[in-house]
Amino acid sequence: MCSWRPARIALTATFLIAVLVGMVAVYSTGYSFVASEDNYFAFGLYGAVMCVHLIIQSVAALIEHYRISTEEDLDESDRIIGLVIAAYQEDPELMRQCLISAKTLKYPKMKIVMVVDGNRDDDFYMKDIFVDIMGKENTATFFWQHNFHTFHTDSIEEVSADPTEQLVNMVRSHQYSCILQEWGGKREALYTGFKALGDTVDYVQVCDSDTILDPMCAMEMAKILDKYEDVGAAVGDVRILNKMDSLISFLSSLRYWMAFNVERASQSFFNCVTCISGPLGLYRSTLIQQVLDHWYEQSFCGSKCTFGDDRHLTNRVLSLGYGTKFTWRASCLTETPATYLRWLNQQPRWTKSYFK
Repeated sequence: MCSWRPARIALTATFLIAVLVGMVAVYSTGYSFVASEDNYFAFGLYGAVMCVHLIIQSVAALIEHYRISTEEDLDESDRIIGLVIAAYQEDPELMRQCLISAKTLKYPKMKIVMVVDGNRDDDFYMKDIFVDIMGKENTATFFWQHNFHTFHTDSIEEVSADPTEQLVNMVRSHQYSCILQEWGGKREALYTGFKALGDTVDYVQVCDSDTILDPMCAMEMAKILDKYEDVGAAVGDVRILNKMDSLISFLSSLRYWMAFNVERASQSFFNCVTCISGPLGLYRSTLIQQVLDHWYEQSFCGSKCTFGDDRHLTNRVLSLGYGTKFTWRASCLTETPATYLRWLNQQPRWTKSYFK
């Protein structure tokens, strides 16, 4: 599967170096293809590269959309999916909508695990909402003072049993599970869900606690992984729930549409979507288990990375030689910042994760 990787890496690196050298040469000489007499307006190599890039991207996206729309031969999946929801001080109404959409997914074999990133008294309302939506008879809850990376095996003597083993057994024996653990960030919460599910499921779906899932999203993404054995993960179309709240949220909705229906669609044409987004993604469980610890331990310049978990997990899957796909048939709604300050606080995190 990976015999062509070295050639692809060499070809890509050569192309990028050639483009970089060309751009540096053009900028240093001040050359442009077309320029006004006063040089206020000019069209040079960078503009030409951007135009060619946009044309290629649009054509690839159009072909991929057409392929998806005409693909009617995909059978319904019968694999087991484990849905992992990471929650942190979420708005109660948004969380309720998220959990209702998760429970009503039209998929026959689904396990749902919600990991609350926090175990203080003011975090218990999220557990109560989960139990209320999923039903007491089918739901198990687990509370512990630690998480997988703060609990040490030498402290087992102080308790009656190993809590990590209890947690894993609970998740694997119940359809719906809610875990409250010591705060450690979203990546820590996802790690717990992935670790607890282990190899008991075929696919792992990820979801944020402010996301409303389309009833068919799990089935549509599972169809992709069923048909293409060389695809390790799939992502759906993430849309904005509150796009009419403000100008900021409306502009964000346009950016989301471009990011998924053009950028990710064109990347999917080449089986190389660079980010399986946190609100709606599906991975092969075996691949997650292979890269789990490396993904968790990501660092940059000696500092542990706490965000960009979705992009790094995608890169880990791609590094194994598997492809990644986009499908507009799977969709969800998620909240976006409606005020400038909230949006401004969000963007540095996304930018840093992109470059890391």
